[in-house]
Amino acid sequence: MRLRIVDLTRPLSPETRVYPGDPPVRIEAIADIEKDGYYNRLLHVHEHVGTHVDAPAHMIQGGATIDMLEPARLVAPAVVMDLSNACGPVTSREIIAALRLRRLPLPQNGWYLLLRIGGGCRSISIDAAEWMVRMKLAGLGVDAASPDGPPYNVHRVLLSSNMLIIENLNIPSMLDGEIVTIVVAPLLVKGGSGAPARVYALLDGGRLGKWLRGEQV
Repeated sequence: MRLRIVDLTRPLSPETRVYPGDPPVRIEAIADIEKDGYYNRLLHVHEHVGTHVDAPAHMIQGGATIDMLEPARLVAPAVVMDLSNACGPVTSREIIAALRLRRLPLPQNGWYLLLRIGGGCRSISIDAAEWMVRMKLAGLGVDAASPDGPPYNVHRVLLSSNMLIIENLNIPSMLDGEIVTIVVAPLLVKGGSGAPARVYALLDGGRLGKWLRGEQV
């Protein structure tokens, strides 16, 4: 049976949603096949646009920049859950209850947690962020533009613990309750506070990610 791969990336275009106050994506043609013999475009984007990774340096003075991340951190098991059918901050109690309801294990050291929370009334609570740190997760991924708003305390809790935050994921509801191997490929921006990324979910039960981490498969 062929391994199924789901692209969790949102496309970049002038219609790409950006965080309030951030500049929009601009794309302009700079070469045309008929005129120049080749096709090329100039992209005007910032480090935190579209599907992207927040490195610790985004909000932590002296934190790791995106080019300092070890590749081994970017391929790992991930638990996926859809928690978008409610409002208010997602708490650790809600996460644990949702895991039990789906008969999923607690995410382990070095795993990712991918949460579909929608772009509306949901966010991540400080309590949930502190729980993720205690679980020693590698990162949190959400389909929203941000897991929290000003003063960004959830960002600071996670990033200060060297966790990664993946924002603006495209998480289909059919992945709810799955354990996958996540492959995160941010642009290698020297000194970057973050970078746009291509993100994939391998529907392998997390086996590749576990194997790479030396866990029992």
